[in-house]
Amino acid sequence: MRKTSKRLLALLCAGVMTLSLLGCAGKADKSAETTAAETTAASSEATSAAAETSAAASTVNKANLTWKFKQDKYKLCCYWPAPDEFFDNYVLPGIKAFENDFGQTVEYSVGTEWTQDVENQTVEALAAKGYDCFMIFGADTAGANGLYEELYNNGCQVVNYAGLVDDPQKSAFTLASDVYTQAYESAKQMIEGMGRKGTIINVLENLGDVNTVKRQKGVEDAVKEYPDVSIAQTVADIKTVDEGYTKVSDAITANPGVTGIIATGGTASKGVANALSDYYGTNASAAHIYAATQDQSTEVMNGIAKGTIDHTIGQNGYGMGYVSNLILMYLKDGWVPKTWGEHIDTGMVVINKDNMNTYQKDIEKVTNDLVATIETDILKQG
Repeated sequence: MRKTSKRLLALLCAGVMTLSLLGCAGKADKSAETTAAETTAASSEATSAAAETSAAASTVNKANLTWKFKQDKYKLCCYWPAPDEFFDNYVLPGIKAFENDFGQTVEYSVGTEWTQDVENQTVEALAAKGYDCFMIFGADTAGANGLYEELYNNGCQVVNYAGLVDDPQKSAFTLASDVYTQAYESAKQMIEGMGRKGTIINVLENLGDVNTVKRQKGVEDAVKEYPDVSIAQTVADIKTVDEGYTKVSDAITANPGVTGIIATGGTASKGVANALSDYYGTNASAAHIYAATQDQSTEVMNGIAKGTIDHTIGQNGYGMGYVSNLILMYLKDGWVPKTWGEHIDTGMVVINKDNMNTYQKDIEKVTNDLVATIETDILKQG
C-alpha cells in the first residue's frame, strides 16, 4: 500500500533567488546553453558505466494502466544538482528501466555544483531546447520553487524528486523517501536485534538539513518506546566519509559496552562501516555492536557480507527515476494531481544478509505497487 504524507515545513530560506527563466519554447542565452551542454556531457561521462550496467528489465504490470498515452515521444528531462552516487547507482537505473518499458528517451543532466544558480541556468537552457517535462532535485529548498513556478508559467510540467522543498510547493508532486519513517523503522529493527535493551550511538549528518532533523526525530521516537534503551551519544555534522570514520571511531572508544550504532545518511553510513571494520580488526574478541545503516554503498554491503553491519535501509531511488517520468507523461496528457504538491513516499526495503543479493527485486516490486496507484490514488483526469 502506498503511503503519502503532507509536506512538513522545510529549511528556512537560504536566500532570495532572482530567476530569469526563458519560455519552454523560447531561446536561452548562449552562456546558458553552453553550461547545459557542458554539464550534460559531464553527466553522461560520469554515469555512463552505471547506465550501461543498469538493469532495464520490465517492471510494470501494464494491466494496472488503462490510459493510452497521446504522444509517441515525450520531451522528458531529469536534473540532479551535482555528481553523486545516489543518482548514478539508484535513480539512473530506474530511468533506464522506464525508457526500456515505455520506449521513451529521458535527457539527464548532472550539475557541476550544488547551487540553485547552476540549476536555474542549466534547466533554463534545457527548456529553451524544447524539453517540457522535468523531474528535478531542487538544489535549494526555497529557490527551487521559483524555478518550478517559472517552468509552469511557460507550459512545462514538473515533478520534484529525492528531497523536499518549502511550502507552498510549486511542483505537482515530490517523489521522495519518508525519511522519518525510514529512520524510525531502522531504529526499531536495531533495538529488537539488541534484545530491547542497551545503549546506542546515533550518527547524523548535517543538522541544518531538514531531512537530518527528521531522521534524528525518527530514531529518538523509536528509542522512547523502549524503557531499557537509551542514546549514549549523538554524533553529528558528518560531511565526509573520513570525518564519519573519525567521529564514529572516537564515539565507540568513548562508550565501551555500547550495544548498537545507527546511521541514517549515506555518507555517515560509509564512515560507520569503515570504523567498525577497523574496530573488529583490532579487537577480534569484542562483543558485536548491532549496526544499522542507510543505502547500499560498497562499504556498507561489504559490511553486511562480513557481518559487521546487520542491516541497511534501501531507499527507492529506482522508483523515483521510474515513476517520476511516468507521472510526467500523464500530466502532459492532461491528468492533474488529486492533491497538488503531495509528498509521495517512494518506499524502502530493509537489506540484510538474507536478501543482499536479491533486494533489487524487492525494490522493483515496491515500484510496481506504486505505479499501480497512479490512476487511482495519485492522479485524476482533468
